[in-house]
Amino acid sequence: MKIHIAAYAASAALDQAAEAALYAGLADMDVAGLEQPFFGALHRSDESWLIGQIRPDWTIVLTTLFGTMDKLNDDKHFGLASADPDGRKRALDYMESARLAVEKLHRAAGRRAVRAVMVHSAPRLGGSGAKSSLEGFADSLTALRGRDWQGATLLVEHCDAPVPGQSPDKGFLKIEDDVMAAKLSAGKTPIGLAINWGRSAVETRSAEGPLVHIARSVQADLLGALFFSGVTPAHPEYGEWRDSHAPFSTKCPQSLLTPAAAKAALAAAPSCPIIGLKLQTKPVMLTVPQRLSIIQDGLNALA
Repeated sequence: MKIHIAAYAASAALDQAAEAALYAGLADMDVAGLEQPFFGALHRSDESWLIGQIRPDWTIVLTTLFGTMDKLNDDKHFGLASADPDGRKRALDYMESARLAVEKLHRAAGRRAVRAVMVHSAPRLGGSGAKSSLEGFADSLTALRGRDWQGATLLVEHCDAPVPGQSPDKGFLKIEDDVMAAKLSAGKTPIGLAINWGRSAVETRSAEGPLVHIARSVQADLLGALFFSGVTPAHPEYGEWRDSHAPFSTKCPQSLLTPAAAKAALAAAPSCPIIGLKLQTKPVMLTVPQRLSIIQDGLNALA
């Protein structure tokens, strides 16, 4: 089982030479490829350099969450699930820029490297003043499935939904609505769901919640990816129930993501086509070898 690694989560505050060393270290780990963020570009400073770090045998899972969250800072109605038609159109326009980035990456790589593109049911709910529409989200997914993604699957990545008495991190639609919107959508591009262990744990405040969300995706025959990130009820660096991608408990004892929890999640998703690992390495002064050690620890836990 080869794993897709969110290298960007482990590369915070690194200069380009150190970041290159991190990618070289990942190549030595024999991983499947990368989860790569898109926020209007594929890299904050040098997109061409980033494309050059992608090994010929790697595949890419492109996530559009980074840019979505950036846009929500200034535009509370932005989102593919927005009840505001203009907010939904702005999100569809953003997704078109992501589709063009897929084309660009494929041209540069000389192959269809992008395996999947993750989309999200923004806007934020839970007191933001914005509203979502399940039907609007399904219509957005239908529009996206009608576009040419050059062989990539679209994956609705479930993020934590608002829960009474809790402060949400992302605050998007419930898992049932993500499932229903995907089922109601139509188009030539395949669609599925992606579950992030940590985001489901943030929503449910437990290590059992991810298993519930995995089961619902499996029952709907939609599970397309399972990514592992940890979560801490309290930690000076990773926070209190935040989507901060804490390492496994073997490196961060406060993390709810234990090897046993990962084993249970993998057992609940025996035929999931994409498995990923997204661990943020803190504090930021950690060296590249220390960061790679945290990633290797996660790979060992999943193995």
